[in-house]
Amino acid sequence: MATSSTSDTGAKRRPRRTPTLVPVASRDAEKNLPKPKKLDNRFSLKGDIVGITIIITVVLIVLIAIAVPLRTYYEGRSELARLNESIVAKQEQKNELIEDINKYSNEDFIKQEARRRLGMIEPGETAWRIIDPRMDDDAAVTTDPEEDPGPDRTWAEVAWDSLATPATPVVE
Repeated sequence: MATSSTSDTGAKRRPRRTPTLVPVASRDAEKNLPKPKKLDNRFSLKGDIVGITIIITVVLIVLIAIAVPLRTYYEGRSELARLNESIVAKQEQKNELIEDINKYSNEDFIKQEARRRLGMIEPGETAWRIIDPRMDDDAAVTTDPEEDPGPDRTWAEVAWDSLATPATPVVE
């Protein structure tokens, strides 16, 4: 028995269809574009190195061109800050000097300083000098009574002698 596959099943086979393409604008545009040329890797690498070198050079030139004015700007700002601090210090010094001028213009302050520094007293006042009993008698006297210059020597001679002769050390 010879059997055929079509006669046994009783079904007919359908013929295969070939797919049909629907026209699309993007597909048509791809067909019209020129195909890119394949470049040799040697040439593209060489072109990339040159391009990168140019870009790096341009970036460095721009950085240098920006760095100089920026440095000048920041130096100027620091100088300005230093000068402002100096101005404030000088202003404070000026204010202190003005206070001193005003203080020395005051009559009461002048009298107080004359009493304190020079030991001056007002007319009619009595001056008292308090001597500490713990002090030696020798420490209170500044000149040696044996070296009395006498009334016949002038002040210039006394000054010259004090400069001309060195002091003798006291050995105990």
